Amino acid sequence: MKVLFVSPEVSPIVRTGGLGDVVGSLPIAINGLGADARILCPMHRVCTQIKSKKYLKAIRVKVEDLFIEGKVWKTSLPGTKVTVYLLDLPKFYDRPGVYADQNGDFPDNPQRAFALCQAALQIHEVTDWNPDIIHAHDWMAAPVCAYLNAAKLNNPSVKIPKSVLTIHNLQHQGIFDYEDFRSAGFPSSYWGMDSFEKDGSMNLLKGGIQHADKITTVSPTYAEEIRTPQYGCGLEASLEYRGADLIGILNGIDTDGWNPKKDAALPHTISPTRPKSGKLSCKNALLKELKMQASLESPLFGIVSRLYEQKGLDLLLEILPQLMAETHANFAILGSGDPVQEEAIRELSLSYPDRIGSMIGFDDGLARRIFGGSDFFIMPSRFEPCGLAQQYAMRYGSLPVARKTGGLADTIRPISSTEHSPNGFLFSEPTGIELWNSIKEALSVFANKRKFSQLRKNAFFQDCGWGHAAEQYLQTYKWALDARSLLN
Repeated sequence: MKVLFVSPEVSPIVRTGGLGDVVGSLPIAINGLGADARILCPMHRVCTQIKSKKYLKAIRVKVEDLFIEGKVWKTSLPGTKVTVYLLDLPKFYDRPGVYADQNGDFPDNPQRAFALCQAALQIHEVTDWNPDIIHAHDWMAAPVCAYLNAAKLNNPSVKIPKSVLTIHNLQHQGIFDYEDFRSAGFPSSYWGMDSFEKDGSMNLLKGGIQHADKITTVSPTYAEEIRTPQYGCGLEASLEYRGADLIGILNGIDTDGWNPKKDAALPHTISPTRPKSGKLSCKNALLKELKMQASLESPLFGIVSRLYEQKGLDLLLEILPQLMAETHANFAILGSGDPVQEEAIRELSLSYPDRIGSMIGFDDGLARRIFGGSDFFIMPSRFEPCGLAQQYAMRYGSLPVARKTGGLADTIRPISSTEHSPNGFLFSEPTGIELWNSIKEALSVFANKRKFSQLRKNAFFQDCGWGHAAEQYLQTYKWALDARSLLN
């Protein structure tokens, strides 16, 4: 089976978040099962780690009645044999950012999306490799599903690839105006409530949902949540309508890239079977790096996160002074985003320099050292489609303390009479008091060294690889090949 991933980012070549991580690792696992998965991504100015590339052919896309010439280059994911096609259209991608710069989102983002999607339909002409499935990722690639259906309408006798759309975060939808819709070259009938129109605007993700043969999200719980008004971000009606074709598949992580036994970013390796010395060495080094004077015997909670409403770190900031007064917990924080939260973290770090260490920004090495050196890892998300950080944390022996939502609910097994092999702590409502109670439960377990060691062992041996997910995606591709397009 031949599968073309279409995405605006792919790690480690270009990445802004979890989307790039998934696209950079899932094809490896799929190919390991005998398929031929390849990737199409724009050649952004910020692309890196392209050790060599081969020019294939020129390509031409049509946007706003203008034909735009470009090139397609062939390379591979670093360290793998997975083919990556880079779409070289300087007019759209030779810029200092992927979606935005210091002035905000690029105003021609819809046209940049249309160019990427049109190029996906021409890959077979450029490469002599014809995919059976085009797997679109998030709003910028979602229009490819509609372009495929339009191609089928125009050439009913020609074999057209089937489409799978993966929603990584429903909050990001690609909302633009009617004039942008007209620039895509879609049939006029694609403007309507059963296609791209939503509340008078063009919604690229909604169009993808309406046109895709199959739709996936990145965890089973999130697939259920987004069909409700609470989590549906205004698209719950479309998702409920497509419910029979909506499948939740839990993301995995690159277990080779995230391996505490050989991670060069750690000051000491960590053995999952005998973790005590490695964890203590990493903890000691982390405390020194963040200039903290906390005791090695006291529990250390790690946080690596973007700072905005979804992630719920305001709930932690709300209770941190009380935690400082009433517990012996310490905190290592790495994050950036909301200026108000950034300032609150700075002030708390100054108020409690021995017990709260922080860095505003992002540093991959420090993130890994927080996973390796912390005893617990906090994720109080208001919603979380899948979450990768809790899986990284468990991989490094840090027990997650998280809200029961999305992929957090699917990966974390709390202590209860009904859960087998508990590996963390969950709370239900996004409030400071519920987070407080969950942290208190974690502190109670930490005081019981035998129980803590068992939970940490369970976390270390949590299956967080891509193997099972890859099998589920292959099955989804097979279902898509059997499916009839909505607009046939």
